[in-house]
Amino acid sequence: MNRLPLFASLALSAFIVSCSDPESATAPEKAGHTAEAAISAPERIAANFSVTQEVLTNFQGVDETVRGLCKQAGGSGATCSTYRISLINNGPAIAANERDWVLYFHSVRRSLALTNSDAFTLERVNGDLHRLIPTGKFAGIASGETLALDMLAESWMQFASDFQPRLFVVGADGEARVIDSTDTDDLSDIALPINKNDPNNWKRAADDANVLATAATRFARFTADDAITGAGDPNWRARIIPQPLSTETLAGAPVVLGAGVALEATGLTAGSVKALEQRLSQLGLAEKGEDAFPVQVAVDKSTFADKSAGAYHLVVSADGAQITGVDAAGAFYGVQSLIALVDLNSNSLPQVKVEDAPRFPHRGMFLDVGRNFHSKAVVLKLLEQMAAYKLNRFHFHLSDDEGWRLDIPGLPELAEVGSQRCFDLDENKCLLPQLGSGPKADNFGSGYFSVNDYVEILRYAADRHIEVVPEFDMPAHARSAVVAMEARYRKLKDSDLAAAEAYRLIDPEDDTQYLSVQFYDDSYINPCVDSTYNFVDKLIREVKAMHDTAGVPLKSWHFGGDEAINILASDAFEVGPGKDPEKGDTSADKRSKPWSNSPQCQKLVASGEVKALDELGELYAKRVSKLVAEAGIPTMAAWNDGVKKIGNASEELATEHNYVNSWAPLFWGGGDESAHFAETGFDLVQSHSDYLYFDMPQEVDPAERGYYWASRYTDVRKTFSYAPLNTAQQAEIYPNRDGHGWSAASPAPEFADSVRGIQGQLWSEVVRTDEAVEYQVFPRLLALAERAWHRASWELPLQQGQKFSAETTFVDKQALARDWAGFSAALGNKELLKLDRAGIGYRVPVPGALVEGDSVKTALPYPGLALEYFDGEQWQPLTDGVAPQAIQSLRAKSADGQRASREVMLEPSASLSAN
Repeated sequence: MNRLPLFASLALSAFIVSCSDPESATAPEKAGHTAEAAISAPERIAANFSVTQEVLTNFQGVDETVRGLCKQAGGSGATCSTYRISLINNGPAIAANERDWVLYFHSVRRSLALTNSDAFTLERVNGDLHRLIPTGKFAGIASGETLALDMLAESWMQFASDFQPRLFVVGADGEARVIDSTDTDDLSDIALPINKNDPNNWKRAADDANVLATAATRFARFTADDAITGAGDPNWRARIIPQPLSTETLAGAPVVLGAGVALEATGLTAGSVKALEQRLSQLGLAEKGEDAFPVQVAVDKSTFADKSAGAYHLVVSADGAQITGVDAAGAFYGVQSLIALVDLNSNSLPQVKVEDAPRFPHRGMFLDVGRNFHSKAVVLKLLEQMAAYKLNRFHFHLSDDEGWRLDIPGLPELAEVGSQRCFDLDENKCLLPQLGSGPKADNFGSGYFSVNDYVEILRYAADRHIEVVPEFDMPAHARSAVVAMEARYRKLKDSDLAAAEAYRLIDPEDDTQYLSVQFYDDSYINPCVDSTYNFVDKLIREVKAMHDTAGVPLKSWHFGGDEAINILASDAFEVGPGKDPEKGDTSADKRSKPWSNSPQCQKLVASGEVKALDELGELYAKRVSKLVAEAGIPTMAAWNDGVKKIGNASEELATEHNYVNSWAPLFWGGGDESAHFAETGFDLVQSHSDYLYFDMPQEVDPAERGYYWASRYTDVRKTFSYAPLNTAQQAEIYPNRDGHGWSAASPAPEFADSVRGIQGQLWSEVVRTDEAVEYQVFPRLLALAERAWHRASWELPLQQGQKFSAETTFVDKQALARDWAGFSAALGNKELLKLDRAGIGYRVPVPGALVEGDSVKTALPYPGLALEYFDGEQWQPLTDGVAPQAIQSLRAKSADGQRASREVMLEPSASLSAN
């Protein structure tokens, strides 16, 4: 793409206009402009414009005109939505002859055409970065005028978080200026509400069967099991999250911890003891004198018949508590269970006897800091809460197309260029702006961890019995590395060509045209050049050195491996102009497989080292496996599509242990994919996106944040209801993303032997801030921990070929409801306040409500939270005697009363009964 010359042409255009338009020189004087006219158009736009973005119509499949336009424009599956960007000029006019500027904006959907104006040319730069260039038909934007620009966009837009902030304008001088009103991560003034009353505005397709969240629908959902569970679980004080193998409540009154807790621990490292004492202090349970409740902690394998790692015994009596672990991790978990028993409202805990051991050895949580950077502080907070709920694998996604996030000694460009996003079209200083970061590096689009930061994170995790699994995603999702190494090449090529080429990640003669899942055309490293493996080897050894410095062995290396495809070569497209109305048109030269035109890859195919281009991803996996093994790292991991053509893991890979994160949605055959990888010798970490991706929205409300390609909603209960071994049973409990039933069959019983655990994921495309991380992860993390640690009674054994669907009745749904009642009671009455004390900004649930006669009935997904109502003037506590007529809207408060949920309107009773 021709980049920098654009600004030269803009400057020339401005010069030609000023010379050819006899009125241009005197226009400001004729208009009576003041000295403000000396301020350039880009400066006035940045300072004075406000911007709104709104959905016009989502894809319904019935508008043949729109579908035809979408097909011609090259939309996937000829499926498009329309939306509007409105530019509102709150300042002086932008004259028709002021065209020497370009408006840049972010769109996570490919914007394919500007449908209502010829005043601009629309271009997509790369990824989600688009630009609008004024044409000769630009008529200016008067003071007070709103200019509406309607776009045809690929796919659909169903949640407000699809829209992105930080639009910016670039003048002929090349300086990028953010439109001030959009320089925020609060979209409330930028994204107009999606119209819930218009199905064309919020539905993905005409047959979308999802039910929008309202006061009434929430009430119905939250109370659906009342006939089974009654008033909830009265035994929540003894309920530990995650649930132990057995808990016996002993006779005697609850123990009051007036003077805190005194730990006396043997068998734990000083770091682990300090971690536990920090948690006790954080919760207000630190030792306060001689009357502190004594807790004896020890490690003694001899007391355990089953020597499962992480097992422990816990006994709480009036005189103190005794905790014995089979190992140090078990002793540590025993203390966390003691803390889980504490009710902070009364500073007491019940007298109990607990026997416990973990279900899976891998109990993981994944955090993406590549798409958007997240601070060391929020990483440490996440690790602390993982430890509190006995999660023990932190999958650290440290690179992606949009950012490289770890400083690597000897390759400074990775941090200097690859971690920064700014406006540099040549990308010598930084990556292109993406995902709402705008043109400056002063937000979460930019950032990286120093070596010392990473060492600190490793030690912090190790003290909490958490293994850090670093991931550097390749060969796809690697644009940040590619750009950084190309910047390095340009910097060194004239002075030291060998050094410049040593870590280059492309074949410079490869002119293959492709489009990645995130819409990049230059984001894949080449698996056929030796310099790629020089880079990977350097990376592995430098990261291993950091682990050695921390005194924490590097046990697992995750190479990513996902989505190395050309989406334009899929069945959603055809060579145009085509005849299939359900395929987008594209040109033949854009439908090649990645690396098709690479001479280096062609040599490998010709030599027989690989049989076809389809095997290049597996070639990469095998070579990386060899490097990982040579570095002394026993385990290699990948997303499942990175090793899909490996026929036998133990024979084809050099690493001793290999596992895949199986992520495909279950309704798309994710369970079958898991079974396939078990059959080819991989261990499995179940990571299915429709239950365990925490970037999915938490309810079907367009105001909720989240991506939703896998699930229209994943709330705490849905994650709690996940069965990691017999995933087919989910077909009986939850519909697919469009609200329809689906079916699946169970694998053979031996499948269970391959499952090493489960893992929750937080991808960060629409998670720009640390606050958003906490909102998305919590309290869903507690449901993840429950399923990773404890096998529930309602999880069915594997019977090969057993088929499940919305019509089957194999799952004991009453047992599931009772189990949820116990979990949710402990969550609402005990654990949310602990999250508050830890400074975690979890999502406060939006309440359900129903008007019955002269009273208002309310419901929440978990008990223990207060409700408030707005009476038109102020928020007040909701009590039983408040009349419906006094209530305009409702909201729930956090357990500590300091934060509130989104508010929900209390609908008229007629409307409610209609629902």
